[in-house]
Amino acid sequence: DLTLVHPSPQLGLLGCGVFAPAMAAQAPPAAVPQAPPPPSPPSTPVPPALHEEKGWRFEAVAEPLWPSDRIDELGKDEDLCKVPDMFCGNASLRISHEASGFQLEFGAMDALRCCRWRPPPAAHHQPPAEAVVADGGKELDAPLLGAIKCQFAERWKPKSENPDVKELQVTSDWTCSTAYWGSVAFPGGAAASAEATEECLPMDLLRRRDEIHWYNEILFWEDELDDNGVCRVSIRVRVMPTFWFALLLCELRVDNVLIREVATRFVCSFDSDHVLREWTWKEASYEAMRSHGVRIADNPSISQMSVGTNLLEQVDVRRQLRHKLQLSAKA
Repeated sequence: DLTLVHPSPQLGLLGCGVFAPAMAAQAPPAAVPQAPPPPSPPSTPVPPALHEEKGWRFEAVAEPLWPSDRIDELGKDEDLCKVPDMFCGNASLRISHEASGFQLEFGAMDALRCCRWRPPPAAHHQPPAEAVVADGGKELDAPLLGAIKCQFAERWKPKSENPDVKELQVTSDWTCSTAYWGSVAFPGGAAASAEATEECLPMDLLRRRDEIHWYNEILFWEDELDDNGVCRVSIRVRVMPTFWFALLLCELRVDNVLIREVATRFVCSFDSDHVLREWTWKEASYEAMRSHGVRIADNPSISQMSVGTNLLEQVDVRRQLRHKLQLSAKA
């Protein structure tokens, strides 16, 4: 498992934006490096950050946080039971291939819509349910990755048998956790080709400490779950001399319940005819992590700034999907 680390002089070699390979399973979990949180969003609108290289164009849009009244309005318009308190609704990243018209798009709004199941999000914005969960062939009336209760759920459950007490209809995930993996588009709405593959990420290439030609990192949202944990979604991209790499990351911690990471990695060599996409869902309950020898109490990886996803191990992978995204549209 590889984590794209944000450049920071305090991180030594990791501060160059190279990949930090997870340490062996027998090493103490707390020793695994934890990437710092994304940079804070700008306080006022800023121009998009642009970069062009070898026929590819990269456009990163970092946006200010939305005010509370706009967040409330969004919740009503989109039938969302919960919108993150810190939400950068217009934040996005677009990666385009000039010759083919191939375009990868990542947007905070589309990511948030994947927290909702009624009405469902656009089918191409997240993995199909049948590829993720056992009963995914039928219509889901719950979060794609499963419903989660906070540690106080049973205590807060109404005890009254009064027939006039009704439960609210839930249409979206209160944790703001998303299975979103971005979208692929071609000019004129031509269909994209996504071929399932066993091809793995090119680890040797990703670990090489070549010069970074361009780097950007954008926060989509963050929420403290009413003091019950934290959920953070961000997108990171770096352009190297011979390839580019992007990491779309959803990190979730529900205190004393579980830690979840949904990471979608994209890599493309400049001489390749496809983009390799790897979608990985990791998750472990606090109880399971303790059984693996993870020390939870006073763990430095669990804090207001650190979600703690670096404590997850290979054994915690629930589902992994790999696809080749062809740079030519379907015939």
